[in-house]
Amino acid sequence: MIAQFKRRRWFILILTCFLLGLSFPVESASISYFPFSQIKRGMKAVGKTVFYGTEVEDFQLEVMDVVEGKKVEESYFVVKVTDKKLEEMGGISAGMSGSPIFIRGKIAGALSYSWETKDNLVGVVTPIEAMLPLWEEDLWEEEAIQGEEVIQEEKPISFSPLVPESTIFVLGLGERASSGVANKLRERFCLKEIFTVPVLSWGKKRTSENDSLQPGSAIGIQLVRGDAEVMSIGTLTLRDEDRILALGHPFLHRGEANYFLSSVYVNFSLQGANLPFKVGKVIKEVGIIDQDRSAGVAGKIGVMPEVSKIVIKVRNEGKEEREYSFEVVRDEDILVDMLPELVLDAIDRSIDSQMSGSANVNLNLEGEDFSWQEEFFWISDSDIASATSSGLGEVFKTILNNPCRKLNLSEVSIEVDVISGIQHAWLTSLDLPKVIGRNKEMEGKVNLFLWREGERGVSFPFLVPADFLPGAAEITVRGKSSGNLELETNKEEASFSSSLYDYLQKRLDNLHSEGLVVEIFSKAGSFPQDEKVYFTQWVGLPLILEGSVSEEVWIR
Repeated sequence: MIAQFKRRRWFILILTCFLLGLSFPVESASISYFPFSQIKRGMKAVGKTVFYGTEVEDFQLEVMDVVEGKKVEESYFVVKVTDKKLEEMGGISAGMSGSPIFIRGKIAGALSYSWETKDNLVGVVTPIEAMLPLWEEDLWEEEAIQGEEVIQEEKPISFSPLVPESTIFVLGLGERASSGVANKLRERFCLKEIFTVPVLSWGKKRTSENDSLQPGSAIGIQLVRGDAEVMSIGTLTLRDEDRILALGHPFLHRGEANYFLSSVYVNFSLQGANLPFKVGKVIKEVGIIDQDRSAGVAGKIGVMPEVSKIVIKVRNEGKEEREYSFEVVRDEDILVDMLPELVLDAIDRSIDSQMSGSANVNLNLEGEDFSWQEEFFWISDSDIASATSSGLGEVFKTILNNPCRKLNLSEVSIEVDVISGIQHAWLTSLDLPKVIGRNKEMEGKVNLFLWREGERGVSFPFLVPADFLPGAAEITVRGKSSGNLELETNKEEASFSSSLYDYLQKRLDNLHSEGLVVEIFSKAGSFPQDEKVYFTQWVGLPLILEGSVSEEVWIR
């Protein structure tokens, strides 16, 4: 009821101001804006943006057309650049999204889309009336109460000449990790361009620069910061005390959002394949972007987003340890996409080669009422960095996408020991005790043929569970394929556990890359329902193993 009353009050205030020609009230401040209904073709307009550094400059425009939809959220007006300086710079660029457009000294909207013309001089403006409701927190809270989750609103009416997607920069990652990040972002989100810069080539943060934000200031929207950055550059449209509006179009269209809001120093603009784009560097993280909707993004200065702190330590051949640290916005999908690529880049930087080898990985995760430690061992005969990244990618996907509950990870610690060189082997025979006791650790032996080294025997421990069916059984030992890091299925996985820790333990056991898989299957005849008839166990060995061997035993 309270939320409904506030929405009615909001509507009455808007209607009253429109009829009386008053300025638009937004809580404590009065926003003087030029109504969309009064915009006419041929009107002169002024935009504000940053061309270089942090200085906000004006540029001249003219209204070409006004397109009215059924409601203001579906309306827009088209402008043409008449500013000589902007013409010489190549026209409207990516990074100018959100540039406030003023008519007769009052804000009318945000430059949001560029019409892809030869000279990039035609743009589309989102009316400011469509953006102001992004500050109505009660509206989004009401949606969340009415449904199980916030309903993602539909995007504005699609016009084929428009290009509404965001542009993202991947800074500081090597070529392979940058490519991986770019591909994952393209698959998951609707993005126009993703530019990758292998190193932070224009230096450290310019902490001495002016980082105060005003309409027209360059802003950064960051997903990752630290030893690498994943960010988009845009322009601040409107500021009311500590609240801001920007872009005039969605960033990733996540609805309720959790991104870094940063001040940005613009270094220069470059001519891209389709349109120019601004290149800049973060000055300082100053707040949060917490709404990401069709009409733009909204945020608050002085309030920081929730993040997951990532620390990756890599030792190559037991030598000096190298450490990399990042902060990733706390979003499950973004974490699943980013973490494997950050690991890949850390290993690539540390070993400085694409080589065969093995990696021992210690993983430690901490979150709200959640703690998990696990050790993994992976081997690759061609590319250990990629194999480790892929393996951890499946681990993160399993943990973060678990069906039991949402995990708010605060810290992720990854330690990787890389050793070059591997051994390839084929299983030839199996030696086991003829009688095996339950709930008692036993020792078996497999005979191997090692690559160019001949025969060798390797002992391994295994444990038959106490509830396994006694009697005749068959034990099969096989090599776990180095190329198969997907979850394996077996007869045990038919039963689902609602316990988070049981679920993760069962699933993650299957994600160890190399070693022996020991499978025990009862051959005792009719099977009582309360006793196990099938059991599998993984035994880590620093070998790439192929083949399988079996032997019949008696379980007592």
